[in-house]
Amino acid sequence: GATSCTTSLSYNPADQATLNLVTVPSGGTVDHAKAGGRIAFSLPRSELPGVEAKVKEARGTILTPLIALDTPGKATVEVVILADPDGQEICFVGAEAFKELSQVDPEADKLLNEAIANDKSDEWFAKKGREKVEG
Repeated sequence: GATSCTTSLSYNPADQATLNLVTVPSGGTVDHAKAGGRIAFSLPRSELPGVEAKVKEARGTILTPLIALDTPGKATVEVVILADPDGQEICFVGAEAFKELSQVDPEADKLLNEAIANDKSDEWFAKKGREKVEG
């Protein structure tokens, strides 16, 4: 739940993830450590131009203007990628194509295990003189 230093955002807490935002103390910084990547939100594709327009109007940072990303043999997904004040990426993605791309592949476990078995990472670690940590 939310406190005076946090807020929680959720479309439907019964079956969707909840995003908890925490206030950083004045003058404080966020230690991202080794974290990277981006956070992504899906919303109806028709709302993406409005997100981009609002961010432009507010003079926010748009890293990637509205663009269609092809995924050969699958849905073309449209995204707008923004940056928060710390430079972390925030991706807004068209929900319809995202939902199509997010379908469970019944072969996924088998394909992943085969790819891991054949990734030659043991050779890479040996060449670098490093120990591979598994588990």
